[in-house]
Amino acid sequence: MKKLFFWLVIVALTVSATLVVGAAIGETKTIVYWSMFNEQEPAAIVTKKWIEEYKKIKPEINIDVTFAGREVMTKVMAARNGGTVVDLISMEGFVLRAALVKAGISLVMDEALDTPIYEGEGLWKDSFLPGTPEQYAADDGKVSIIPFNLQTSGFFYDKKLWRDNGWAVPKTWDEFLALCETIKTTSDIAPITHDCGVDFYNDIWNYQIMARLKGPGTLLSAVEDKTGESWGDPAFKKAIEMEQELFDKGYIVEGAKGFTWPAGQQLLTSGEAAMNLNGSWLPNELRNQVSEDFEWGSFPFPEIAGGVGKISDMESSLNAWAAFNDTKVGPEIVDFLKFCTTVDNQQIFVDETWNMSAILGTGMPTALEGLGQALLDSKVLFDRHDGLAGKYPVYYKNIYLKNHDLAFLGKITPDEYIKLMKKETVRYWEEQ
Repeated sequence: MKKLFFWLVIVALTVSATLVVGAAIGETKTIVYWSMFNEQEPAAIVTKKWIEEYKKIKPEINIDVTFAGREVMTKVMAARNGGTVVDLISMEGFVLRAALVKAGISLVMDEALDTPIYEGEGLWKDSFLPGTPEQYAADDGKVSIIPFNLQTSGFFYDKKLWRDNGWAVPKTWDEFLALCETIKTTSDIAPITHDCGVDFYNDIWNYQIMARLKGPGTLLSAVEDKTGESWGDPAFKKAIEMEQELFDKGYIVEGAKGFTWPAGQQLLTSGEAAMNLNGSWLPNELRNQVSEDFEWGSFPFPEIAGGVGKISDMESSLNAWAAFNDTKVGPEIVDFLKFCTTVDNQQIFVDETWNMSAILGTGMPTALEGLGQALLDSKVLFDRHDGLAGKYPVYYKNIYLKNHDLAFLGKITPDEYIKLMKKETVRYWEEQ
């Protein structure tokens, strides 16, 4: 009888232990993830694939994803202020730096980056293109941003259209202007189309021209000059004059100043315009609107005679992930992001979104070969908006973009622009 009791106790303890272990093994943790993509975008479809495959491997980790679109940061902050848990967010790197890193509310990833990759050998940090995780680091050098999408900007065109007309890719500003004149006078095609209703498209002209005239970082340095006197450099006035000249000579399509996105870029797909200065996301945006015989071509912003910047100086920006430092699922986030940044998973992103990846070993989308190769071959990299948007977001939006738009659209003269920038730069720093 005693033996029977003994074995009953053993069985009971074994069953109890099994239930406890089973409960621990089956415990589900949830990562609340808000994405910058809209649900029907190719990048969102890829994200769903990643989550589906990850769930097969790690069924105990649930990824609760919300596709919030480009206003994700505003929506996330409002949701968190209302008590909603959000652990992980994807957005443009400079926005993440401005909103999370500078505010001290991002999860630092330095230790995680020093751990092995999801599969295979090597450290996670070594799987990224050199310098990309550090691009949006905090002032103390700590890294919170995990990049996935490498971006740049330049001119896009239809290779077939250009080949049929005998047009050659310009490498200098003089060649660019001569090409515009040729297109204008020998065809019924507008040389340039542009969505002037988008202020952060308009300033691509400005920071690219300044990078060619004076070198990357010049715009940022002017903003950081609390006296405002740096805006007196003749190059800033010249850049505005060069932009306005494109309108004055009729090189930018008629009516562009009244365009609402995406009216301008659609003229590229219809063959009514020869080229469009835009970000490397453009082919993906227009992939379902171009004809079957449209051949994507792209080239970097041309060099300017007398300028110190080179055509090999390339803009480089990132879409990335960041987690909030109050998350309860930090290790799970790291594991999920390691999974998403394997070469195989990033190649899916490249193939299906026609975008470049920040992960070494991934291929180049055919539509981006011109700009993409120029970026990989570049000697100097500079951030989108010359780094201004990430470091001084309020100045960028309320002073720089506002006043540049006025000048770009011809509502103020170049001299008036310089005067405004001097005055408002001084006022900005006085209010800090």
